[in-house]
Amino acid sequence: MANKPKVIHGGNILSVAQRLGCAVEELTDMSSNLTPLGKVPGLREAIIERLDEISFLPETGSETLRSCFVEKYGLKDDQLLVGNGTTEFIFGVPAALAPERAIIVNPTYSDYHLACEWASVAIENFTLQRRDNFVIDFDQLAARLSGNELVFICNSNNPTGVLTKSAFLHEFIKTHKNTMFMIDESYLPFVREPSLLEFDFLDNLLVLNSFSKIYGIPGLRLGFLAASRQNMARLGEQRKPWGVNRIAQIAGEFLCHQADGYVEDVISFLEKERPLFVEQLSSLPGVEVIPGVANFILCCLTGEIRAPFVQEKMLAKGIMIRNCDNFSGLDDRYFRISMKSREINNRCVEVLREILTP
Repeated sequence: MANKPKVIHGGNILSVAQRLGCAVEELTDMSSNLTPLGKVPGLREAIIERLDEISFLPETGSETLRSCFVEKYGLKDDQLLVGNGTTEFIFGVPAALAPERAIIVNPTYSDYHLACEWASVAIENFTLQRRDNFVIDFDQLAARLSGNELVFICNSNNPTGVLTKSAFLHEFIKTHKNTMFMIDESYLPFVREPSLLEFDFLDNLLVLNSFSKIYGIPGLRLGFLAASRQNMARLGEQRKPWGVNRIAQIAGEFLCHQADGYVEDVISFLEKERPLFVEQLSSLPGVEVIPGVANFILCCLTGEIRAPFVQEKMLAKGIMIRNCDNFSGLDDRYFRISMKSREINNRCVEVLREILTP
């Protein structure tokens, strides 16, 4: 288990505000990969309208929300689980499936490693290279597969923002029937790319879907796991009842029915604003931008200044960014910035320029 990542997450705005002795409103969180457009219109009102339902137990298996989701993607009820965020499934799958080993495509979300470690599953890192802009070489990955392993791929990937086309990924998974693949699509809704849920569902495929990032509700903890009926029987047999709280269920039902236009607005915003932000970041001294498509941008420092220094200097100005030295395959030259409004993005670039200019 070499190259063990430190388990550090971005978006810890509450603890940062407490440490600094300031109000949360005084901080701009560009460290967490949330929607740049804020909460979905009408969501707050929909929750308040049904707030009295916290007096009831939630639906045992989130049956109503599950039905909304499976209808949206043309799945069956027995192909989907609703969970307390995707974290529940990231940690639950290795323990439930007990594969001979796990292959983690790095750099990526560190909880995949931790989940396998907790389940006593042997871990092999498949580390992508900066010279290849962290694009997956699927021929090399195929050469590592022997069967009975679980492969973790985040698409679009966090923290690199690199996207693998879903049609290609589906064909690759289909070709390697003896390997189980967990594809985390938490950031896929930010781009115009079909989900693997829209393809023929494969027996060796598990798909994670999150409402936290695209809808900006990480505090509600709401995620989904889709799998074939055969695998779902194994994954669901040890789940505890009432795993999703009532407010999260209410929010999820509203979002399934009311938020398609919001997602389109987010995608359109990113298509317009991301190239401008990338151009600004690329103009900064000693900064290289990693090509990607996501709602966040990975940058590499090429001079003597390192990411922890930049992170603290930015924080002194009330802006939170993500130091990426805890991601396996990266080091203290890398930092990640999540997009906000054009005004906030411009302010971020101004502060970065002050810090990086000799």
